[in-house]
Amino acid sequence: MSTQVLALIVFAVLAVVILLQLYNVLGRKVGFRPEEKPAGPKGEDMEAIARAERVPEALRMPNLETLKTRDVNFNEINFLEKARETYEQVVIAFHKGELDTIRDKLSEKVMSSFREAIDQRAAAPKDTVSFVDTPKADLDHIDFKEDLAQIRVRFLSELAYEEIAVPKSEDAGETTEAAVPVTRLDKKAEPVKPHRSYKRTAEYWTFQKGMKNPSSPWLLTKVEAAKA
Repeated sequence: MSTQVLALIVFAVLAVVILLQLYNVLGRKVGFRPEEKPAGPKGEDMEAIARAERVPEALRMPNLETLKTRDVNFNEINFLEKARETYEQVVIAFHKGELDTIRDKLSEKVMSSFREAIDQRAAAPKDTVSFVDTPKADLDHIDFKEDLAQIRVRFLSELAYEEIAVPKSEDAGETTEAAVPVTRLDKKAEPVKPHRSYKRTAEYWTFQKGMKNPSSPWLLTKVEAAKA
């Protein structure tokens, strides 16, 4: 074999080695390419994930399905709306000392307890109470005692107490007696800015209903303090 042939073979081998090296370096993909985007889960996989993340209502609130079975007209959303309305009405009526307006919403035990608390007041309240915002109401517990269903609701609210303003006249404080009636000029009363204070509350209210009669009302049977 001639020297030229050997040289050609050597050059050919070197060329192959160099090309392989160039391919290894330049042939690699650099950076992110759209076609390399990982495929997302398919429709069936998405449904499976959603089912796993969704907590069944019955597991979150034991006895809810049992209550719906025993009371086919029960709806937790409607119940919470009515419970919130009752909460607002009872709080305001109790503050005013007007229990007769909410008698049909309270059990005899709660009615007696509220009346006793009002009787122990030294005087009528000198302020008014209102809700800063709509109270938050959440189902907390459902239980049964024989033919009675009990639902405990957790309420969070912020109350505004505003003192009842009494206008003060500029002539206030005059005690000097006159021989004849004094003619007074019409004077505007000085505006009095009422003092307002706020209070946040967290309470558990337990409502109870007899299961034998579907038309029985839910009555407030217990009030407890809760953590905010």
